[in-house]
Amino acid sequence: MTLNISKKIPIGTRFEFGQHHFHFGEEIVELTDSSHLLNDIDALHQRIDVDGYLFIRGFHPREAAEKAALWTLQAIGKNGGIKPNTPVEQGIISDDNRTFSFFRQTEVAHAKPILDVVDSQETMRFYEEFLGGPVITFDKRWLRCMATGGHNHFHYDSVYVGRGTQNRYTMWSALTDINLENGPLVICLNSHRHNQLKSTYGATDMDRDLTDAVFSTEPREMVDKFGFTLATAHFQPGDVIIFGLYMMHSSAPNRSDCYRISIDTRYQLACEEKDERFYFRDDGTWLGNFYNKNVKYKPMADLRKEWGLD
Repeated sequence: MTLNISKKIPIGTRFEFGQHHFHFGEEIVELTDSSHLLNDIDALHQRIDVDGYLFIRGFHPREAAEKAALWTLQAIGKNGGIKPNTPVEQGIISDDNRTFSFFRQTEVAHAKPILDVVDSQETMRFYEEFLGGPVITFDKRWLRCMATGGHNHFHYDSVYVGRGTQNRYTMWSALTDINLENGPLVICLNSHRHNQLKSTYGATDMDRDLTDAVFSTEPREMVDKFGFTLATAHFQPGDVIIFGLYMMHSSAPNRSDCYRISIDTRYQLACEEKDERFYFRDDGTWLGNFYNKNVKYKPMADLRKEWGLD
């Protein structure tokens, strides 16, 4: 098995985040590595209670993550997304520069190379020990392949996937090498303890309340206005971040010419209430978000004024 070796980010390193920039050691820091705690469940509970996340290098075998990435790149290639006359495994983006999200394409997102990573015996055993019983995971898998410029905005997962139990965890898994240029995941430290955000924005359900789900598109205001320190890392295939429903996070734009591939999965105790939107129905599909048609979602700018967060 190939081991992932920590690639430390030097203090002072400049990080480009859209139109903004930050320097490590000031407004952005490197994620705390919890890999050494992997066999100590009590220590992991304590760490996630305090920090709000677990960053574990090599949680998935690197070879399995790389096989999943290759499978995904082959699917992209069949859709014309790979630059002609280049090896598929290099993942060089075609001139169309299309981002691919294989959320509802189960022939890709539920293929064996993918499930061998996120549904592996080792993965499910970890969550059974971490949560203290039999576990289930959403049928929807957020398999994302970001082209140049592709990114997400700051949000809590509670707004999208917060029905049922609150004892639910997101696992973001890197399937490709994701350095600071490739658009890494970025979290806001201590956002899981921001009571005003949790009781207002975090209490909304975008489909029930018809509210915008994205809290902010501006990383600078997360630092300057809300006082958060940003955190990220140089991720390697198989590295993961695990966090609950109330960790504010985003991803920086991919500034490279290669696809940045990751997958989000959610885990909870099987005995606790599910969010039925993300499990298979009788017809083999799931409802998901945005199922309300021809409706208007209340703008986040208006909501933030109501909440006193503007």
